[in-house]
Amino acid sequence: MMERPMTAAHKILDSTDWSEFSVLSGPATEYSTWLRRFIDADGPEQVQEIWRHIENSVFAQGGLFTAAEPSIQVLLASLIDERPEIVVLYSLDLLFHLSQPAVFGKDQLAERCLHEIEAGVWLLVRTALTGSENVRSACLEVLDLCSPTRASLVRTVSDS
Repeated sequence: MMERPMTAAHKILDSTDWSEFSVLSGPATEYSTWLRRFIDADGPEQVQEIWRHIENSVFAQGGLFTAAEPSIQVLLASLIDERPEIVVLYSLDLLFHLSQPAVFGKDQLAERCLHEIEAGVWLLVRTALTGSENVRSACLEVLDLCSPTRASLVRTVSDS
């Protein structure tokens, strides 16, 4: 894995007290290390290896754990910087998983997570409009859940 310069995503990771948040296995301290490795990954093999430590950790069986909130901030901030497409795609997939519970079963944590994602809606629109077709599709999956109006805008702009 290539060493990356300090980014907004890294600053959020470093300024968050992950021991105050939980994942399926308990405190999110170790999870934050995997999240850092995830956003810094260089290729598909690394992303898929790291994904196994994230999947069913911060979200499981349609539910969320409290580490989802700061994870959303990290993932959105990571979209500001140039990342390999595979990292962008998996980041968008994780945002999708973190937004789904608010759509299907509204609890306070799920609602807060959806609001966190909604705060980054214009970044998601920009990412959709400037990314590859795969990135655009992944962005639209997230936008369809958190901001259908903006998803429609992306479709309109992309089709013209």
